[in-house]
Amino acid sequence: MTEKSSTCYDFLSRNSLIISVLIGVGVGFAFGFGLRVVEPSSDALTWIGLPGEIYMRMLKMTILPLVVSTIITGTASMDPKSNGRISGLSLSYIIITNSIGAIIAVVVFLIIQPGKDIEVPSSDNVDTIHTDIKTSDMFADMIRNLFPDNLITACFQKTQTTYSHSAHIVLKNGTNSTVTVTDKSVSSTAGLNILGLIIACTLFGISASKIGTRAKPFTDFFETISIIVIHLLNWIIWLTPVGVASLIAAAILKASDIASVFSSLGMFVLAHSVGIVFHQLVLIPITYFIATRKNPLFFLAVCLRPWLTVFGPPSTAIGIPEMLRILDVKLHVDSRISNFLVPVGATLERMGSCLFICLSALFMVQLEGMPLGVSNILLIGLLSAVGSLAVPSVPSASIVSILVVLSSLDVQVHNIGLLMALEWYNDRIRTTSNTMTIIVGAVVIDKLCKATLSDSQESALETKTIATEASIQVVNENGVTESEKL
Repeated sequence: MTEKSSTCYDFLSRNSLIISVLIGVGVGFAFGFGLRVVEPSSDALTWIGLPGEIYMRMLKMTILPLVVSTIITGTASMDPKSNGRISGLSLSYIIITNSIGAIIAVVVFLIIQPGKDIEVPSSDNVDTIHTDIKTSDMFADMIRNLFPDNLITACFQKTQTTYSHSAHIVLKNGTNSTVTVTDKSVSSTAGLNILGLIIACTLFGISASKIGTRAKPFTDFFETISIIVIHLLNWIIWLTPVGVASLIAAAILKASDIASVFSSLGMFVLAHSVGIVFHQLVLIPITYFIATRKNPLFFLAVCLRPWLTVFGPPSTAIGIPEMLRILDVKLHVDSRISNFLVPVGATLERMGSCLFICLSALFMVQLEGMPLGVSNILLIGLLSAVGSLAVPSVPSASIVSILVVLSSLDVQVHNIGLLMALEWYNDRIRTTSNTMTIIVGAVVIDKLCKATLSDSQESALETKTIATEASIQVVNENGVTESEKL
């Protein structure tokens, strides 16, 4: 009896955070749907969502120092050859997985046909969303942000193309008419320029790697910051159950007319959910098994904590600390790989988002009753895969990306606002897919780079041994060390 009690206690203590987060998720859904009958006021919604907001703010507070310190220490510990190989494999992996997201969306769409024979509300009752953002401007902004002109401002500002509209009166055929002119300019908007900081920190880390021992105080400083931030996060992470419950309850209470939205768009929700489930429960376990020849059920169990961490906010960046922890402690991935791929993946990995963008664009076109040929389906898939790398930093960014994809095909839709009613659900499940793709990617790249990293470590050890022997030889021959000469 005592042995069983001890085993049960050990299980609960090891998995106490996961169990408490699962309880938090259940409480959040229960309070969210239960309190909808009461119709709480806006002030009540503010207080219900406040614990979750505080939880997110505390996690966001640690993202900047964690990303900077982990990338610098990770790249500084590798030789240039290893840095180049890991960087190339990471970017290739992100591009391939984003493309796979578009392929899954096309296959699911063709099988389920979510927009067929669906009655939607008239366009007068549906919010219309407009955007001036062009595909070329999105990529231009992304390239500009890769090379920040000021590292300090990159911590709280990023470059973004803005549009202004002005009306001009022109004389045409003897009649005055008003013409609206759109002016485009490059300005700054509030937000962390994570892409620019990643590039800058990678360059600093590579330079420190080239310099060698003279850069040790520099790398030790950032390694200490990384240890301190991770230690702080181990405290903050215990607030996850309360934060997740608060965020889910607030999101459900703010959503309008959930029952009618699900009844009219149920097939779309089903198609999106099927695509996400196939990715997370079929594709990812198969990838893990091929890469490691280990039980994929263990991998899925390990991913539960970061999965739940990003489900509540929802934000991939919020899950960076938890992803780094399980890759190091549970999956034993080389820290030099995880320290690089996880921050980069949190910025560029959009597998789940790409699936949603592609599926939504196809759904909107079908909803409008427009014919979908093979060429248009392939073009939407391609634009979704490429455009997902440059999702703009604006509210409802995926909705904006859908409009950009459709405008590239000269398709005007009037029911895009319907998707906003489902954002509280769709945003969360696609974020979990992005997170799991990053984790399995780190495992795959670790297997591909293991030989290179081992050679790099042996080379560094051999160089250090030769330097030590040379120093001893100088002491033996001259009776005085080089430091004593100085």
